[in-house]
Amino acid sequence: MSRFILIIALLFVLNVQSYSQWQQTSLPTTAKVNTLAISGSGIFAGTNGDGVFISTDNGENWDNINDGLQSKVIYALFINGTTIFAGTATGVSISENNGLNWDTINSGLPGEPVTSITADNSSGLFAGTWSGVFSSTNNGTDWSATDLSSTTMPVNSIEVFDNVVFASTYAGGFFRSENKGNDWTDISIWIIQYDKWTGLEISRRLVPVYSLSRIGNNIIVGAGYNGGIYYSPYYFPSFSHCTISALYSPILCFAISDTNLYAANAIGDIFKSDPDGLTWELMPTSLTDHAIYSLAVNESYIFAGTENGIWRLKYPEEITIADNIEKIPTGFVLEQNYPNPFNASTKIKFSIPSNGWVSLKVYNIVGELVDDLVDKYMVSGTYEVDFSPNGLESGVFFYTLITKEFTSTKKLILLK
Repeated sequence: MSRFILIIALLFVLNVQSYSQWQQTSLPTTAKVNTLAISGSGIFAGTNGDGVFISTDNGENWDNINDGLQSKVIYALFINGTTIFAGTATGVSISENNGLNWDTINSGLPGEPVTSITADNSSGLFAGTWSGVFSSTNNGTDWSATDLSSTTMPVNSIEVFDNVVFASTYAGGFFRSENKGNDWTDISIWIIQYDKWTGLEISRRLVPVYSLSRIGNNIIVGAGYNGGIYYSPYYFPSFSHCTISALYSPILCFAISDTNLYAANAIGDIFKSDPDGLTWELMPTSLTDHAIYSLAVNESYIFAGTENGIWRLKYPEEITIADNIEKIPTGFVLEQNYPNPFNASTKIKFSIPSNGWVSLKVYNIVGELVDDLVDKYMVSGTYEVDFSPNGLESGVFFYTLITKEFTSTKKLILLK
């Protein structure tokens, strides 16, 4: 038994990382995925040099669809009905046959990178470029510079909410237009420090905006180096900080599915919001050590675009919160798996009373690692994890929960 304990201790020290919940799709691992878009059964991926890919089987297979693309560096994909727009390193390409062929539509554009594309409710198109925002009223045939373009500000994200256009720039500025870009209002987010005696402003710091989205009646902003998310009613911009466990990494992208909004950051964490986007919870399964540049959700999977291709996670999540997250456990608990003995799969339930790094691993009788079920930062709550011992023979196994303050091991029995 002492040899078994020693082996386990060494394995914990080594802290071997695993992505057992995530599956890497067959998209080339050399491809950095800047943007993802979903239309029907089609999943479209825009890459940083390999052009556009499409999958119609949830990422099992991908086809390269680059015929006619002006550049294989793709920063943005926007699907409007049956038409696909691609923001490339040199302008905008359009496809009206699901990406089989592309045409260039750069009339009026400066020939620079187009980082984002969207449309309003009256079929007006907006393109965020390195020289500001451009608009089109004829499906991209011709483009005109908006008033924001006169500042030559590189734009990283644009979003339209009931014909109100929002644009954020790489310089940190954040702007709003109610008249299709003819006039813009600066609504940048600032952190202001006041003197506690006089109440006068001492300093102010511009909060950089990395990503935009919308849900309910709110515009949602991923802003700040430390992973902050802000919200504001779209019709009266006054930003407030959302409730979120900041993990000191900027929020790079959002994805919406029905009434749920998801956010991902530069260290692989994924968050899910309430229906208004005001409160966010850290999902129990993260793509550890992978910067997530793009995110998309369909009825079966969450897809994450990284600099090493695309990963997918079964949706709803393979790890689910068993109890209401607001009901904070009073202590650490590792429960006996159920059923036990088991055959195809079993459930392991545990509770943590405080936020922190959590590890849940399964070992065989000689102390060899069998499965790495959890290895991530988690918020306080009660969780339930499925363990499916694919390829294992019948026998006795051990599962161990370890946190900074708590360690517990229990035995499970596999019978086939």
